[in-house]
Amino acid sequence: MTLPEALQRGLTRGLAGLLLLAFAALTHARGETSVWTVKGRTNTVYFAGSVHALPKEHAHFPEQLERAYDAAQVVMLEVDLDDMDPLEAVQFITANGTLPTDQSLMDVVGEKDYARVSRLAGDLGIPEMAITKLEPWAAALVLTQFALVKTGFDSNLGIDMQITERAKKDGKPVEGLETVVDQLGVFDARSFPEQTRFLLDSTDDAEHLGEDLSKLIDAWRTGNLRALEKEFAKERAKSPALYDALLVVRNHQWMPKIEALLGSDQDYLVVVGTLHYVGKDGLLALLEKRGFKPVPMPASPALSN
Repeated sequence: MTLPEALQRGLTRGLAGLLLLAFAALTHARGETSVWTVKGRTNTVYFAGSVHALPKEHAHFPEQLERAYDAAQVVMLEVDLDDMDPLEAVQFITANGTLPTDQSLMDVVGEKDYARVSRLAGDLGIPEMAITKLEPWAAALVLTQFALVKTGFDSNLGIDMQITERAKKDGKPVEGLETVVDQLGVFDARSFPEQTRFLLDSTDDAEHLGEDLSKLIDAWRTGNLRALEKEFAKERAKSPALYDALLVVRNHQWMPKIEALLGSDQDYLVVVGTLHYVGKDGLLALLEKRGFKPVPMPASPALSN
């Protein structure tokens, strides 16, 4: 797989999804859900947590998500994948994620740490020349995407992409809370020390990626926010500013659009990375602060018996 193909296939499926790839030790949930309903003035908005890549054997939707999709008239994703230019991410990284001609990734991260990154790139079949001129954040996303493919998890089977394809066939409009440039710009705005920490964490996590993702699926399917929040706190401690920019800041930026949905006369399905729902600055907590009441969507009575 070439660098442009990697960028087009996976890097813009949702940034929280990339962060979730690093999470380990997620416990099994106890009868919870990854879908919530919120009543607007005259409509219902369904909120679902997404995993941005899945293996074929786990690509089916949770039952609650199936019902939420069927009930919704419009789908809202982090990015409108239906109308997205697949080259937009590549163009942004070329313009903003590439180092000056007189500087290399080794210069930025140091010879010792670069050796770790280069070794992983070789193991993943990435030519060294493909990363040596990238800024650390861009190199981290490329390494994560290639490591993801190696595990058998496919971003084209992620919930976002599956819903986009279904919506196109069913004639349901797909909208986005932000753009690809908005997402990648979060990484590009970080200082080189922050980017380097993210790159090295991503390098260390790549070895256990498949195992960690399998645990994530268990937590995601049943909406185990307690387990997710526990692991989020551990991961955030490594790079607080980056995690806050990726999750807290974006959640607050999304709220005006989400509140507008709750004033619509159409029913919406909002699908964003599961981490956006956890914590005091998660979407569920922000909705409650604004007077709305997210209610977990129960399993179908037929399945509960």
